[in-house]
Amino acid sequence: MVQNILTALRMSNIYIASYNRFNCVRTFDYLGMGNIVVPESQADDYRKHYGKAVMVIPDSKDGSVSKKRNAILELIKEQQPDGYGWIIDDDFTGLRRKKENIKLEAENSLDIMERTMIMAKDMGAYYGGFDYSADTMKLKDMSPFSVNKIIFGITLVNANDDLKYDERLRINEDVDFYLQKLNLHRRLIKDNQYCAEFYGEDGGADSIIKYTKADQRYYATMINNKWGYKAMEWKKTSFRFNTPIKGI
Repeated sequence: MVQNILTALRMSNIYIASYNRFNCVRTFDYLGMGNIVVPESQADDYRKHYGKAVMVIPDSKDGSVSKKRNAILELIKEQQPDGYGWIIDDDFTGLRRKKENIKLEAENSLDIMERTMIMAKDMGAYYGGFDYSADTMKLKDMSPFSVNKIIFGITLVNANDDLKYDERLRINEDVDFYLQKLNLHRRLIKDNQYCAEFYGEDGGADSIIKYTKADQRYYATMINNKWGYKAMEWKKTSFRFNTPIKGI
């Protein structure tokens, strides 16, 4: 009991970005904790299911992924003395240990998240997370950690650098934010031994955003023009993410 309370106190820096999923916030259902950040107009519906876990922001600060995450960055900066917080999509279903191909229990995932935050602090990284590839062979042994590779869906951020998501980008905003973090701090921490798994297909039927590949290419061009090089490069069936900052 005491250990559970201590864990809850330590992990009060989890912010779950949710919209129109008031009866099924899979991230909270899995982790058993976290602040579910929702627009004021949806707060009552969320509270019926998740009570005091609901954290409300004005409707004017919601309406797009970028705006909502900027609102969460403000919350992290206000509420977390060290500036660190986790921003997680609301359909996160767990971490999978690649080597054994085993999905972790929530308690183990929380432990890994806490250790990742400690490593980030020790190395001066302002951004971190886990691999997004379901390939259980990819990176797990030869490159257990990366210091310059992109992260999706569950991200550790330090908000004290005042970087913001670009609200001109309806999608691919996470790519641009990753580039901002890496450009300023020259390092991040990505644990490739674990894969972050999510319920919804990105941009598909279960997605609130519902974007197409054509949309993704349009905003990729915006990002490439902004940064002056092909940060997002289409390769046959998917994008490759490039950065001029060297590392593993």
